[in-house]
Amino acid sequence: MVDTPCCNLPEFKMCMRLATMGVVGAILLLVLPIQVVNGKASADLSVEQLRQLEEGEIVVSVNQADGPARGTVEASILIEAPVDLIWPVMKDCAEVPTFVPGVEECEVLDSGENWESIRHEVKWIWLFPRLSYVFRADYQPKREISFNRTSGDLRAMRGSWRLIPAGGGRTLVRYQVYLDPGLLIPQWLVRSSLQTDLPAVLTALRNKVLVEQSGQGE
Repeated sequence: MVDTPCCNLPEFKMCMRLATMGVVGAILLLVLPIQVVNGKASADLSVEQLRQLEEGEIVVSVNQADGPARGTVEASILIEAPVDLIWPVMKDCAEVPTFVPGVEECEVLDSGENWESIRHEVKWIWLFPRLSYVFRADYQPKREISFNRTSGDLRAMRGSWRLIPAGGGRTLVRYQVYLDPGLLIPQWLVRSSLQTDLPAVLTALRNKVLVEQSGQGE
């Protein structure tokens, strides 16, 4: 029985409500064991989304709030591998076309301390013809890659990859992107296409990482 210091009926009801929330929270910690070590990067995920991630699904959402992030599409995946294994796979430009759907060429044009200028040739989203564009990637080693289009066919492309240790040697990978092709294509159609195609990219990343992990274990 929960010991509550409530004096009257309204206070008692409030105390019982808070006590019940504490019990529910404890249960959720048992059934949803994603442990965010690096900040609160999964705080905006719902209980249902966390459950889906634990079951191996990919969670996709669209930011509809007013502001510069409006229209950004985000996809998240839980990979059964540590950040140390995922990070080099994501940074290996030469290997990207071998496992990421639609990327036909990847070339590093310039680089500096924790940044690279990269050219992509892609036939990724079914809406577009073959595209060529250059973007700058800025790295926070083993934590985040932020990217922004600098030249090429697209009017705008910006976003980020975040890697969050999730406990038990697992990693929560969150990929968000805003894309404006500069063509006569409505943004709702671009977002709809991204919601279909981003899971394919994350699935390809997970499969590649698991192959690399399996190879290390041999």
